[in-house]
Amino acid sequence: MGDSSPFDNSHGRLRGQIDTSIADWRIPIPDVLKLDFLQFQYEQNATYIQLMNVVGFTLFLLYGFADWYVIPDVGESSIVIRSILFVTLLPTTIWLIKNTRNASLLELLLLASTVVGTIFWFELARRTQSEHLTNYIYAAIIFVVFPNLGIKTNFSASLVYTSLLSSIILFYVFHISPNDFAVYFLVMIPFILISLFVAWHNTYTSRRMFLYSVIEEMNKEALKEANLQLKVQSQTDFLTGLPNRYLLDDRIQQAVSKATRDDSKFALMIVDLDRFKPINDTHGHAVGDVMLQEAAKRMVGCVRESDTVARIGGDEFVILLPTIETHQDVALVAEKIREALNRPFVIGNITITISSSLGVAIYPEHGKDADALSKRADATLYRAKEMGRNRVEINLAG
Repeated sequence: MGDSSPFDNSHGRLRGQIDTSIADWRIPIPDVLKLDFLQFQYEQNATYIQLMNVVGFTLFLLYGFADWYVIPDVGESSIVIRSILFVTLLPTTIWLIKNTRNASLLELLLLASTVVGTIFWFELARRTQSEHLTNYIYAAIIFVVFPNLGIKTNFSASLVYTSLLSSIILFYVFHISPNDFAVYFLVMIPFILISLFVAWHNTYTSRRMFLYSVIEEMNKEALKEANLQLKVQSQTDFLTGLPNRYLLDDRIQQAVSKATRDDSKFALMIVDLDRFKPINDTHGHAVGDVMLQEAAKRMVGCVRESDTVARIGGDEFVILLPTIETHQDVALVAEKIREALNRPFVIGNITITISSSLGVAIYPEHGKDADALSKRADATLYRAKEMGRNRVEINLAG
């Protein structure tokens, strides 16, 4: 096998990095995939993020009515302020979710909003001495738990958020109800641990889903590339890279269909290198192979891009000219090829001179299908060899 391409090497390195990231959740996603990961998370979780957003703001508003019942001296202002924020911020965040298309940024927005909302709520609660306040502040634990349920891309942000918000809540609890601080702290711990576990699990799971989707896509691309290579190999000659008999037959069929439809002509010529076998016998097959490759290049250089030069075996080539105007056009191309092959071949320290014989068939004069044209071209090639080789034979007289 030949050396692997730079693409293969980079592809392999990336696959190794992905496998490492899957095996160990502490290993970050490869840098080249980070933007794709955020886009993947957005596409997978856009509806969920919207739902969390709407539910969060709705709870934020409903807490105002709870404030009105538990701490009535600030409840009315709480409802007014929360309603204003609900009406203005909810449409804004919905717009951001639709247009930002960055899951990590949206998660940070959710966390920051919750921190601000929690401080706002505790500042209201701090102004009252309601007898119900001690039990009421236990509900603040939801501010820690709820946002962590929505974390799917950045567990580090969840850790920072949980630590920060827990500290803020405990700070206010200590000042509002210092006698309940120890109990509140013990109650918070399991909720904090559970919410962090959920955030870690969501992040880890979503990351694995993304990395497995990348592997699946890479496997599809690799399979597609392998199938393409197999198709190319099945249609090309391994030595020269030219089309082989199978691909040539397909192109001849296309040329027949087009010429029949357009009432036009095309030409088929067979090229045979004269006395090629003695070269293999004298100089070896390695030299003969190089000579065949060079001969193929010379013939390709003599025709148009729309023409086909194929190797059908040994030292025999077939050239398809799918569009011609006159027989003279074919003769000119054939002579050009013959002269190109007559030039000496220099292979290392060896100089070899060889001639070629060409037999030509023209559609529709010499046949109306691939088989008839091939037989006619083969017959004209045989006649060219009989008449001394190193010549082009069209043999219009039949």
